[in-house]
Amino acid sequence: MTESAPRFTRRHLLAIAAVTGAAGSMATGGRVWTWWDRPATEGYRMLSADEVELVDSLCEAIFPPGGTPAISGRDVGAARYLDDVLGDVVEPMGDLLRLVLHALDDWSRVTRFKGWSALSIEERGEALQSWTRHGSHLVRGAVTGLVIFIVGAYTTHPEVQAAAGWQFPCGYRR
Repeated sequence: MTESAPRFTRRHLLAIAAVTGAAGSMATGGRVWTWWDRPATEGYRMLSADEVELVDSLCEAIFPPGGTPAISGRDVGAARYLDDVLGDVVEPMGDLLRLVLHALDDWSRVTRFKGWSALSIEERGEALQSWTRHGSHLVRGAVTGLVIFIVGAYTTHPEVQAAAGWQFPCGYRR
């Protein structure tokens, strides 16, 4: 008499799906716990040191060095601008924007095997383009919302305003 191979039933598949879902939820919750309520770095109201680096590297990906005007996104102080914005918005908007920052960092770890800030400027630009063209409107919307704040930081910098020839500058004062 021969033994038959073990048979998977619907109950087995449901149990596997439940365990996988629970493990994914716990992993996500654990990851959020690592950044949720971190104290702000010195000189900032809201952003931690790694969040400052994430914002500055994101701005640098959008406005790399060598363009016109000759100031890169990293040099405009986008993190300071975003820190002021996050300090003034109604909760939970600030936490949600920080969540998007950390999600982009983790997403690049999964898809490119490096954290966002460790990617080269070219890799960051490619990743950002792929996220703004993503098939999910939720991903596109989250990334675009964050990019709008970053672009606001860049375009309100005095050097950028002078290069653009704006006669009536408004916005963030550094």
